[in-house]
Formats: sequence, C-alpha cells, structure tokens
Amino acid sequence: MVPYYQPLVNGKTGEIYGVEILARWQYTTAQWRSPAEFIPLAERTGLIIPLTRSLMAQVAAQMRPIFSKLPDGFHIGLNISVSHINAPSFIDDCLHYQRGFEGKAVKLMLEITEQEPLLLNDAVVDKLNTLHSRGFSIALDDFGTGYSGLSCLHELIFDYIKIDQSFVGRVTGEAPSSKLLDCVIEMARTLSLRIIAEGVETQVQLEYLNRQNIHLLQGYYFWKPMPYVALVMLLLSKPKARIVEE
Repeated sequence: MVPYYQPLVNGKTGEIYGVEILARWQYTTAQWRSPAEFIPLAERTGLIIPLTRSLMAQVAAQMRPIFSKLPDGFHIGLNISVSHINAPSFIDDCLHYQRGFEGKAVKLMLEITEQEPLLLNDAVVDKLNTLHSRGFSIALDDFGTGYSGLSCLHELIFDYIKIDQSFVGRVTGEAPSSKLLDCVIEMARTLSLRIIAEGVETQVQLEYLNRQNIHLLQGYYFWKPMPYVALVMLLLSKPKARIVEE
C-alpha cells in the first residue's frame, strides 16, 4: 500500500495549496486495486488502522526531504476512519505522525468521512477536540452524502467541510444544476466553515466555484492523484493550475 498525492489548488491563483493523501494498492506490476475495493475490506478485517499507520509513516518519510520546497501552511490531508477514531491508540498515532513534520510549518488535516456513522460520544468529541487544540485541522469529508453531517457540525470543532464530488459534478452551467450545491454552500457559510470542493472536472465548475468565492479546489481538471516522484517533480516546477482568466 502506497500513498498517492492529489494537489489541492487555489482556484483564483492556480497555486498548489496542499495535497490529499490517497491510498493505492498495486498487487501486480501492472494492476492496481481500486480503493473502493480494498478500503471496505480493510475495515471489515480490522486492517484499516495498521494501513493508516503505514500511510502516516510513509508520508512523513517522503515529505521530509522536500520540506524546503513546501510553503509554510502547506496542507496535507489524510483520511481517518471511524474505527481508528474509536481506537485507544488514535491520539498517540496522530501525534506520532505530527512529530514526523517537526521543523516545518505544514498544516496537517484529518479528514473524517461522512459515509460512515460516527457515534458522537464524549470520548470521540474529546479526542478530536484535543487533536484540534494540538494543531491539527479537522475536515468533514464527503459532506452531504451520509450519516452525521449536521450533528457532527453541532458537536465538533471543524475547520473545513469538503463538498462531495457528486454535488460539484451536477454543475453544468444551467441554473437548476447548482441549486442543491447553492444550499450546501450557504449552510457552510452560516456556520463560518471554510469550504473545499472536490471533483472539479470542467471549466464551468471552476467558474461557478470562483463566483461563489470557493477557492480551495481539487479534481481532475487540475491534477489526478500521483505518486511521490511525480509530486516532487511537480513541486520543483512551481506550476500553476489552469484557472479562469480575469
């Protein structure tokens, strides 16, 4: 299991703001397993926690040699499963991961998916709020698609919501196509949450999000997830993504 990196882009400037870590499994020299296959399997078999620890260790080790190429505040997002949050080792695992970035002012973001039910007991709330107080950003991933979004937003300290690609993908340029997304955006703003939009694939979607002043974006319109070596080459080239011309 290896980490792939998908850039997070500032939709106004085109600059790379950070990356999301995505697990990839190459089981032959030419074939890869889809995360949709192996992540549920890892959950069912109890392997999701060691898998996440492995990703944490690999990411910290890979990022250290390129610290000097990362701007201060560079975001590194990692998906965290509900079963890991509930594990006794969760806080220690996250703090160990954080120590791997000592000496660089990166922003580590824990992304909690809404596609799994999260039981908001006192222990869970305390764990996430403790990590928030220790410098982690907390994001609610796949917002609007699952179990616990509104109750989570009421009980926990979130810095971001990540709007699921299923909402962004509906935006076609015609007014009715964005109505549902308009509502999600308005709710996030009412709650003073920053918004990251996933799954940006077209110029029309980018233009809509820029008009809405949502500037933290990721999707195939900019870059696909890539292995570490490709990320290094990308960062060294100091690129800017395709954006709407002013």
